[in-house]
Amino acid sequence: MEWSIVKNQLVSFLEQMMEKEKYTSKNVLATITILYSLLLISIGFISTVLNVYIGDELLRILLLVMSLLLLVQCIVSFLKSKIRIRLVSMIIFTILLLLSSYYLPTLPPSYDLRSYEMSAALLKFLIVSLFLIIIGILSVNYSFKFLYDFGRKSKQYAAYFILFLSVILVLYPLFIIVSTIIMNGAPGITWDFLTEDVSRHGAEGGIVKNLIGTISLIIGVAAFSLPLGIGAAVYLTEYAKGGIIVRIIRIAVDILQGIPSIVFGLFAYALLVSIFGFCLLNGILVLTFLTLPIIIRTSEEAILSVPKSIREGSYALGASKWQTIKRIVLPPALPGIITGGVLGLGRAAGETAPILFLGAVFIGAPAVPDLFAPFQALPYHLLQLIYYIGAYEVEQNAWATAFLLLSIVLGLNAIAIILREKFRV
Repeated sequence: MEWSIVKNQLVSFLEQMMEKEKYTSKNVLATITILYSLLLISIGFISTVLNVYIGDELLRILLLVMSLLLLVQCIVSFLKSKIRIRLVSMIIFTILLLLSSYYLPTLPPSYDLRSYEMSAALLKFLIVSLFLIIIGILSVNYSFKFLYDFGRKSKQYAAYFILFLSVILVLYPLFIIVSTIIMNGAPGITWDFLTEDVSRHGAEGGIVKNLIGTISLIIGVAAFSLPLGIGAAVYLTEYAKGGIIVRIIRIAVDILQGIPSIVFGLFAYALLVSIFGFCLLNGILVLTFLTLPIIIRTSEEAILSVPKSIREGSYALGASKWQTIKRIVLPPALPGIITGGVLGLGRAAGETAPILFLGAVFIGAPAVPDLFAPFQALPYHLLQLIYYIGAYEVEQNAWATAFLLLSIVLGLNAIAIILREKFRV
C-alpha cells in the first residue's frame, strides 16, 4: 500500500472531524480517545529512545484514563447500538486494561529469565513502553469502531491507521538498539580512547589500532569486491545469452548470499591460512567473498531496470556494445550500484565471525597496516571485551566500541543514500 493512499485517508478523516456539524458528543469522545492513544504511543517510543521509565504512578494514571475513555465508549455503544455482540471484544479489552493499570506498575524493575534457561533479563521500561504502544494501537482501532458504529467504514479507517503505525512500529527495534548504544557508549568517546592502544585487557587505553584495522578492511574489500561484483553484474545482464549456465551462476550467487558468515570464515581458515598465514589479507579476501553476492545482485537489478529502448536507440546511432554500456546503461544504473556496494561494505565492516580464525588479534598488531601481518578490528575487539566483562572493568569501553562500530555502519548507509540521490538521473 502506497504512502500517498494512507496519507489521503488520514487527511480525509481529519477534514471530516473538523467540520462544525461533526462536533457531536460521540465524535468528540472518539477524537479525544484517538489523540490520547497517540499520546500513549508517543510516550512508549520516547521511553524506549531515552531508556527511561515513566514511573509507577504516572503509568497507573495513563492506563486508568485510557480505561475510562474506553469504558464510556462501551456504555454509549451498548445503549445505542443494535448489534451488541460486537461490543464483546471491546468490553474484554477494557477490563484487561483496567486490570493492567493495577498489576503492571507492580512489576519488578527487571524480569529474570534464568528460570527459562536464559542468562538475561527483561527491563521494566521495555515491557511498559511496548505495552503502551500496543495499547495505543488497539485503542485507536476500537475508537474508530465506536465512531462508525462497528461498520465497514470503521474497519477501513482502522486498517489504514494500523498500517500507517506498522511502518513506525518496524522502527521500534532500531530505536531500542541505537538509543541504548548511544546513551551508554557516547560518554566513553574521548580523545585518549580514540588515539591510544588497548591496555590492561581493555580496561584502559583506546582503540586506535582497531579503528585503523577496520578502515583497512573496508578499503581492501572495496578494492576487490566493487570491480569484481560490478563486472560480474555487467556480464550477466549485457553479455551472457542466458541458458543453463547463467541460471546456475545466479542460483550460486543467491546461495552464497544465504550462507552463514561463520562458514565463510571456516572455509578461509582451511584454504587461505595455509597459504598466507594469519594476516590482514585473509580478512580482506573472506569479506570480499561475503560481500560479492550482495554487490552482484543489487548491481544486476539496477542494470536491468534500465529500459531496453535506450539500448536500442544507442545501437541505432551506431554505438558499440561497450560504448552503450559505458555511456548509456551504467549512468542511470549508478545510484542502485552505489547503494548496493556501500551496503555490502557496511555489512563487511560489522562482521566478526569470518575474521575470528584468520589473523584478528586483541593486541599486538602493527601500527601501520600490513597485508601479511595480524590486524586488530572493532568487531573482534568488542567480542573480546564482552568476554572480559565481570573480570575487568571494560564495560564502558565495550559500549564505546559498540558506539563507534555502529557509527561506521550507519555512516556507510548514510553515504549510500547521499550518493544514490546525487547520481540519480
